Amino acid sequence: MIYLDNSATTFPKPESVIEAMSEFMRTTCANPGRSAHKMAQETNREILMARMELSQMLGVQNPMQTVFTKNASESLNMAINGYVKNGDHVVTSCMEHNSVLRPLHYLQDQGIINLTIVSSDDEGFVHARDIKEAINWETSLVAITHASNLTGSINDIEEISDMIKKENIGRDKNIVLLVDAAQTAGFADIDVTQMGIDMLAGAGHKCLYGPTGTGFLCVSENIKLRPVYRGGTGSMSESLEQPDFMPDMLETGTLNAAGIAGLRAGVKYIDQNQVSKLREKQQKYIARLIREFSGIDGVKLFGTRDASKRAGAVAINIRDRDSQEITHLLSSEYDIATRGGKHCAPLAHKRMGTLEQGMVRISVSSFTTDKDIDSVIQAVRELAKE
Repeated sequence: MIYLDNSATTFPKPESVIEAMSEFMRTTCANPGRSAHKMAQETNREILMARMELSQMLGVQNPMQTVFTKNASESLNMAINGYVKNGDHVVTSCMEHNSVLRPLHYLQDQGIINLTIVSSDDEGFVHARDIKEAINWETSLVAITHASNLTGSINDIEEISDMIKKENIGRDKNIVLLVDAAQTAGFADIDVTQMGIDMLAGAGHKCLYGPTGTGFLCVSENIKLRPVYRGGTGSMSESLEQPDFMPDMLETGTLNAAGIAGLRAGVKYIDQNQVSKLREKQQKYIARLIREFSGIDGVKLFGTRDASKRAGAVAINIRDRDSQEITHLLSSEYDIATRGGKHCAPLAHKRMGTLEQGMVRISVSSFTTDKDIDSVIQAVRELAKE
């Protein structure tokens, strides 16, 4: 099968990721932080190295501020529920994934927070000026996606961060910036320190080429989150209180050590092949898809036409045909894997006018080939004629 559903999870994984997990499971996979024997110590070391190498890639100065989770959704829930308090005002956007929208909607529905959802422009970009207009004196958190999982449009996080810094002047409590990097960690150049990001949530199984069941949350040292989970950490076992230091404070229960070993190998893969070169290849394919689809009668494109300003996905529709029908035909008749439907982003679809129809998302990775792109262009051209 031609796999073009990489925004959901990348496939294939690098051989080095598969080998790292296999070797780890065969020789090392003990319970980290719970025992003093050699295997447990080696597992601890693997997790520490993964934490350090991921932190270095993302510009996190203190690796202990990087927490491992099972996915970006868990990371975002930990950040949102661990930070906001009763009476807070939160600003987010219509382009967010449900991993942001649902926790915030629940908190608003329970009367805990007040929520403002700002709109995007027609290409799916969320602008600092619109966020600024929504901010008030009760605002404690701005939660914004780095790149839409629907249109791929990459937001200018530094512009948003600079605006928030200016808004924080004279405030008793600073507004914190939470960024959802599920679609960009491993694809875009991210330095949380230089970009002024207070909390960064991401997935290990997408552009970092790690296994499913891996994610992370990077938290600024001046932020202390309330633990969402409480339980065994392997530290302070004599106390009934959850540890109050990172990362133990947020890492409850046995970690997915084998998955983290695979994620570490994914980070190494990115480092060895260079983020910029991997991104350049993918954006070349995105530019070609945009160019070719623009010339097919009946195909509608969503998001910016500038491939340099989008992550590795193109979203289209063919006339008024249901997106799920198109993805089914791409799979059954052409053996091409894509994704149709609502993509867990209902407000983004509402903004783009596709809440009923959905969209067909075609997403690439560093393993995508010219032949893959040729095949999907031809398939869409044929489907558009029907």
